[in-house]
Amino acid sequence: MRVNKWGVGVILAASVLLTGCAGGGSDKPADAKPSAEASQEAEAPTSDCPELAEGATVDGSALGACISEAMTDTAGYAAKTGVMGIDSTSRFNPSEKALESISPVGSVVVIGDDVWVKSSTSEWQAADPASSDPIVAALSTSAQNISSIDPAAAAAAISGDFTITGTGERLGQKVFLVSGQVEQQGTAVDVVFEVTSDYVNLASTSTASAGGQTVEVKMEITEWDVAQDIVAPI
Repeated sequence: MRVNKWGVGVILAASVLLTGCAGGGSDKPADAKPSAEASQEAEAPTSDCPELAEGATVDGSALGACISEAMTDTAGYAAKTGVMGIDSTSRFNPSEKALESISPVGSVVVIGDDVWVKSSTSEWQAADPASSDPIVAALSTSAQNISSIDPAAAAAAISGDFTITGTGERLGQKVFLVSGQVEQQGTAVDVVFEVTSDYVNLASTSTASAGGQTVEVKMEITEWDVAQDIVAPI
């Protein structure tokens, strides 16, 4: 199994940032109903993607590339994340390379190369990894690695073998439950993606033991292929 930058680093970042877009869904379908745009099937990626079928084993690198491509070719999407009992919401605009993550602890807006952050007690400010506010510093540092909060970027970094263990439904679409494990700095991270036939990751769950504590991050897409207007907060 190859070590990559995705596993525990994302989960620990999610524990601080509460964005956690590498983590995933519950067993029940999301409550949100698909919009007219979401009901349309996204175009399947043009690359050589692995076949999704129950019981099949697929290469994580190939699957991740297909998920990343599919999730970039969209008008935008929104997601909700739960970690350690606290929820956050995120919005993504791939064409503008923009994302927004809002949580009770801290929030981030990224537009291209510009990053703004705020803690629960501060105002919006330009990212500053050297800030005396530990939350602002953590947010700023983590936002420098976009894969910690962007599911498309996170998917591109996965590797190893994954097994399709079953099927379910999300946003009115059939999804395949793709299970596997990644490793970072000697720590194993168990992951389950809920992937449509055209390689959109509509939900996922990531679980790892960190510092003697089990950390579970759950994410689910609440709006798919819906434009998201993300603006600079200052």
